[in-house]
Amino acid sequence: MGLPNVFNTGRTGMIASKAAIATTGHNIANTNTEGFSRQRVLTSAETPRNSAGMQSLIGNGTAISRVERINDEYVEKQVRNGARDLSHMEEKDLVLRQTEDVFNEMNGDGLNRLISRFFNEFRKLSNEPDNEAVRQSVRESSQAMVNDFHRIRREVEAVREHIDARLEGYSKEINSLAEQVKDLNMQIKTAELAGGSPNDLLDKRDQAMKKLGSYMEMSVHKDGGGSFVVDVKGVGPLVVGPMAEKFSVFRSKADDQGKPEAAFDVQSTSHANSLVTHQIKGGKLGALLEVRDKTLSTILDRLDELAYNISDSVNSIHQQGFTRHGVQGVEFFGHMGGKERASEFIQLSDAVRDSVNNIAAAAQPDSPGDNRIAIAISGLQSEKFMNEGKATMDDFYNSIVSDVGVAASKNRSGMNQQKDIMTQLNKIRDQISGVSIDEETANLMQFQHMFDASAKVIQVADEMLKTVLDMRR
Repeated sequence: MGLPNVFNTGRTGMIASKAAIATTGHNIANTNTEGFSRQRVLTSAETPRNSAGMQSLIGNGTAISRVERINDEYVEKQVRNGARDLSHMEEKDLVLRQTEDVFNEMNGDGLNRLISRFFNEFRKLSNEPDNEAVRQSVRESSQAMVNDFHRIRREVEAVREHIDARLEGYSKEINSLAEQVKDLNMQIKTAELAGGSPNDLLDKRDQAMKKLGSYMEMSVHKDGGGSFVVDVKGVGPLVVGPMAEKFSVFRSKADDQGKPEAAFDVQSTSHANSLVTHQIKGGKLGALLEVRDKTLSTILDRLDELAYNISDSVNSIHQQGFTRHGVQGVEFFGHMGGKERASEFIQLSDAVRDSVNNIAAAAQPDSPGDNRIAIAISGLQSEKFMNEGKATMDDFYNSIVSDVGVAASKNRSGMNQQKDIMTQLNKIRDQISGVSIDEETANLMQFQHMFDASAKVIQVADEMLKTVLDMRR
């Protein structure tokens, strides 16, 4: 074995240790980088060579095989799915909290109390049917109830508008992330074809997929070249090779699946008929669409039913009575053609708004003390004509509020459990891919000693060469 081989052995050792030191420093620098997977240099022995005058093979140093990324694809998939489920629940929690605030009666009179006050004022009117002040109070309590129907309708629709705004923003974010995954696919493929180890690009792609997967249910697999192929469940491909599909939103008419009038429909370039609003499940988009088209639509439908039944039942009795002027057939609430948007359209009739003398309390004309109509109207509060004769108006409204609270509480409980699951998944990932400063510091010292020892080999070889040269003089 010649001295040049000894020089080469020392040189390869220095190169390998220098690469290991650089990789360790890279790990330390990215200790707090989200989604970073620690790396390590893998080396292998160089092919040994025959030494002159010896039958055995002598080692020829080391070679860098590759820089390995410490990562578990299965754990990454679990983290991605867990993040999607947590994002779904967090998004629902946001809009359900806003909906709960609409029905919050802690800081004032809510609709339930105003409905009760409305009927109580008619009870007072039955005691003093000819009292001008009581009639004024009946009209004021009625207007307060009407105003609160309008308020709830307006505020629930504001929550739906907020949901639409978020849908529009999220569609743009999905498009940006899909483009990012597509570009990273191409960059990774180029680097691998050149013989490199694009570990940091792989981390960036995993991180982009984690964010992209938080918006809806997706499946991910690799094609023959190692590129990610992303499919949206129920919709179609999102990223395939050099192609990334687009999501967009546009306002459209109401449909029979709960989407309200002029709300956003979601469309995708990957779907045959482009509309995918009701195909999207899970994640942030799925949560927003579920609350908008199911939860909020159901709330408004039931609120409309309550408003219509109050108006219709009161009118049917009120029109049988007589005003202070002896006129029969006067409506208390303005006429509504049906239940649709009744909570928006409910209002006092022009006659009652113009004069409290048009409030009918008597069942016979010219009977100042007659209170039978006022008693009949006040008795509506305890009648079970809601929910197919199973609930009073109070029960029906309380069930609306209760359903909102139960949905929010159930989602909040699931969200807290999912946070615990995500904590465990992130701990597992950190154990596999995370950077330990103590471990990296120990490795740094080891590689430093390796570098010094390899340099010492070259120094010794240099001294040996000098000795050989001195012998020839």
